[in-house]
Amino acid sequence: MLTAVLITVSSSLFAQTFEDATCYKYFEITARLKKGDSLSRAEWKNFLSDKAIQDYMADQGVDENYFESYRKSMQIVYMPKNAAILKKRLEDPSAYWLTYMINQYKINEDGMKEYLQKIDKDSRSYFDISYRYAYSALPKKAHQKLPGLKVAIIPVHNDAHAQKDMIIYTLLCAYKNDQNRMGALGGHELHHMLRPQPTFDVAPQDDSPVMAMYRVLNEGSADMVDKKYMTEKAALLLPEQRYFQEFFDEGKKLLPHMDSLLQKNPETWKDLKVRDFFKGTPYSGGHVPGTYMAHYIEKNGFKGELLQSLDDPFAFFLIYDKAARKDKGKPFRFSDAALQNIKNLQSKYIRKKV
Repeated sequence: MLTAVLITVSSSLFAQTFEDATCYKYFEITARLKKGDSLSRAEWKNFLSDKAIQDYMADQGVDENYFESYRKSMQIVYMPKNAAILKKRLEDPSAYWLTYMINQYKINEDGMKEYLQKIDKDSRSYFDISYRYAYSALPKKAHQKLPGLKVAIIPVHNDAHAQKDMIIYTLLCAYKNDQNRMGALGGHELHHMLRPQPTFDVAPQDDSPVMAMYRVLNEGSADMVDKKYMTEKAALLLPEQRYFQEFFDEGKKLLPHMDSLLQKNPETWKDLKVRDFFKGTPYSGGHVPGTYMAHYIEKNGFKGELLQSLDDPFAFFLIYDKAARKDKGKPFRFSDAALQNIKNLQSKYIRKKV
């Protein structure tokens, strides 16, 4: 039987930990379910009490009803007596998303075990390649290691999350992405932690537009690390993990709306919420329109300039404007009024011009 593993990698320069113990606990649960045992609420609650799982799921905004649905779906997927129900549900993944996702854990379990064991044996290489991908979209001064960093892989859901001193990947997300391009996902999350940050205080009336632009910079710049590898041609990813085209298309649709708000009289911004800038898209974290904008910045040779301004959310928009002007494909262009307002904000808070 596989046993829980906690690997610690240390050197004189940095100490980092890779934690995957919950994955092995999960495999113990699924082994019993495959034999016909059920999963009690108490056992499931105890499993979910792991800090990394709690932090990740809190970021996802789910409640107890979600966890209970997850538990019941686990029993549908793994218990032999429910095979007919499982087969029927898998005919409509969109209607039974939890069942579909958990079934991906089931059918990929052997590969996932091999993947974890490989990292357990050489965690240092895992960290090193992730750092190399992060550095590909960072200025030299940010090419550092993070002392005390923890990377946790948890066997629920399908996403990743970075927080202070910890990166949390779900196993399905990490396994598939590392199959596709080893270290790129890790590089994206490390980028969030290593990127130079803004140091200015924002006046209340400017808070919503500035925070919206910050979100776009935050995810757009990090998306230069990995989204180019997440296209429709990435056959090793699940279809729903091939984010590039969806983010690109959503960004193209959203930018005219964002422009309409940025060109308004700044005195009216106080009545806006951050979410208003992302109205019309389900993605409000910054990937949309960040992926779209970063694509054209890199395509037209302005990546180096951007890397020197990663602490400036306004620069991301102004450098994009340069790229859009240069590109023969005529991507979306911000209005003169919006650009002037962005320049005014930059002068107000950054004290430098692009």
